[in-house]
Amino acid sequence: MQSFTLALTAATVATAMAAPAPQVPAGNPNPDLVTFGVISIASGSKVQNAGWGAMHKGLFTGAKPQEGASCYGPAQDFATFVLNKPEGTLSLLTDGKPWQQLFVDRSGMGQGMMQYTTGAEPAPRNAERDGWAINDEQHLTFGGSDGFLACPAGEADLYRVLPYVGIDSPAGYTNCTSIAARVVVATNPVQCLYSQE
Repeated sequence: MQSFTLALTAATVATAMAAPAPQVPAGNPNPDLVTFGVISIASGSKVQNAGWGAMHKGLFTGAKPQEGASCYGPAQDFATFVLNKPEGTLSLLTDGKPWQQLFVDRSGMGQGMMQYTTGAEPAPRNAERDGWAINDEQHLTFGGSDGFLACPAGEADLYRVLPYVGIDSPAGYTNCTSIAARVVVATNPVQCLYSQE
């Protein structure tokens, strides 16, 4: 299981040559890239302090939020993310071959749907890849907001994570819980390739 502590640090990462995603060669720290995990903050809810995982091209929190990941080391219960601060982009920590990068669709069709693409896979027409940051409260933000939703995903205690875009029941999901996304340091970051189906 990946260990998390409540602190933010810069990681030892470098960007792949023409790819937007990072690699992690030893001895090449890059302060523009921040590696971290995320936990949900929603006092009194089932997802309070639950880590975020990546699977099926989306982000999840709660019980078993990550299945089908192929990791270069111990199996991970939670995803590790990399924020490119100058570009405002967010990726999953892979070895860069291929990279996996997040996008959000805030259009009327997407309603805040958040997914990731793999390698050269194109994002949908209305996808936004930039707009990610970490605020002074150590919360992950998208488009200047730290509001996210955890929506029941059809399995017990598993929730799909979506940025809040002003719709309480987005993309067909109901009974969503408002959450914040607390950034936590990944003490032993492990590169994984996350499921793509």
